Amino acid sequence: MQNFVVLLTSFYSAAALSPTNWTDCGLSNATIHFDSVVSTNPVHTNEKQYINKTLELDSVYNNITCEYSQYWKVLGTWFRFLDLKVHTCAEHPQLCNAKPHTQIFVETIHPPLNKLTPHGLYRSKQHYFDGNTGDLLGCVDMIIPYVK
Repeated sequence: MQNFVVLLTSFYSAAALSPTNWTDCGLSNATIHFDSVVSTNPVHTNEKQYINKTLELDSVYNNITCEYSQYWKVLGTWFRFLDLKVHTCAEHPQLCNAKPHTQIFVETIHPPLNKLTPHGLYRSKQHYFDGNTGDLLGCVDMIIPYVK
């Protein structure tokens, strides 16, 4: 039994220190480039989630929107449960009118999830658009476990 507890403790310690599973999913002509994404990993019940992104822009934009598509993995299949667009400049004003080719740090803090939220793997796929033209600027895809 003691070996099992040590093994289980080692597993959870390694999981807490695991890097965030993320991908810059922008197309070859993307003008937003993600350099780093770090998140609370895993997110535990009653815990806030901190997401820190470092990115660069190739151009100056004064109006950026983001489409958040949120997924939950069930029996090996990703099910989208939320899809919404937000005005990114209101949420993260440092992105709009930013100097091109300089690193920009963006932090998002999410409150604890509802106690009825099922545990498992969650995915956030975020597409960033020029709010004036509708052009796709970039994309980031993150997968984060939610555990007890």
